[in-house]
Amino acid sequence: MKTSFKLLIITAAAFMSVSCTSDPASSYRAVFGNTHSHCNYSGDIAIFRGKKGLGLDPGNTPQGHYGNAKAAGYDFYCITDHSQYPCYTEEAWADIQAQAEAFTDENFVALRGYEHSENDGPDGRGHMNVWGSTTFLNALADSVSIEFFQNWLATKANKEAFAGFNHPKTDAYNDFHCYDEAVRDRMKLIELINGKNPKFYKSFLKALSLGWKVSPVAGCDNHDANNIAKWPCRTGLLVTALTPDGVLDAMRSRRTWAMFDKNMDVRYSVNGVVMGSEIPAAAKYKFNINICDPDEDQVINKVEIVGEDGAVLASEEFSSNAVEWKPVITENQKYFFVLVYTEAYPEHPTAYVAPVWVK
Repeated sequence: MKTSFKLLIITAAAFMSVSCTSDPASSYRAVFGNTHSHCNYSGDIAIFRGKKGLGLDPGNTPQGHYGNAKAAGYDFYCITDHSQYPCYTEEAWADIQAQAEAFTDENFVALRGYEHSENDGPDGRGHMNVWGSTTFLNALADSVSIEFFQNWLATKANKEAFAGFNHPKTDAYNDFHCYDEAVRDRMKLIELINGKNPKFYKSFLKALSLGWKVSPVAGCDNHDANNIAKWPCRTGLLVTALTPDGVLDAMRSRRTWAMFDKNMDVRYSVNGVVMGSEIPAAAKYKFNINICDPDEDQVINKVEIVGEDGAVLASEEFSSNAVEWKPVITENQKYFFVLVYTEAYPEHPTAYVAPVWVK
């Protein structure tokens, strides 16, 4: 692990309180939602409830999910059912999309994806969400291994599709093996929060070390529609517009953060380039970090800039719900990312924020 670093402070005051409208890229809007959920089209739900002597919940439908998320104030919500069960048909696929379009308006975006669940493959196991595809794969079908999945995702026919690693164990996906170099840029995201579980940070570091350019998201991974309003976490996105294309573009461009909060606006740029991007190598990396939580009692007490292997390259303490910090890093790294800590979660970061990658 690298521990040496050089840090310059570019102003006499290393940080200052700012309003929620101060940001490094004013064209972006912060929105908050869920990237991972399941309705009754996920066949494991029927299996699980059957073992308890229960039938399917009639409210666990696409309408139930999108309606409850909309009522709970989510800006966007994705249904990503397991695709390997007999109940996941082309009709189910079409129904979810039809309901997503029906519930989407100027204040809420409903999206369809699917979860590719490889549980028995000889070339690796692991679950992956896919968004933006026009079709889906069945992970139990013949030859649909992780290698097959990567080759499929990398095709020109799927040029608008992208994927993310779900609840990743450190040895999942055959140790995060890349079977097709063309797929690297289609794997965009990684769950650092699943439900209320923050244990996937080491997997994030491993994926980054192996060359995957993935950005953090939080997935509720709920298998019913009843706890949507209660879920305390969110995926944050920087969007150009709250539309289906705007949400997918933010996810595809890795302008994301995973957080134990419902509405914290977290954004930064490095050398004038927004988070989630590639930046040219430079002698100095000038950060402009702006964080704001509209809840005044949500106190931000520390922000860290992290580099390769999880090395903390810079750290600053705060005591406000709205802060700005402008350090300069002179150490060369393959990537940087930001962690945000609050008083509410002293045992782990509240927000895991998109990296920037150095070309």
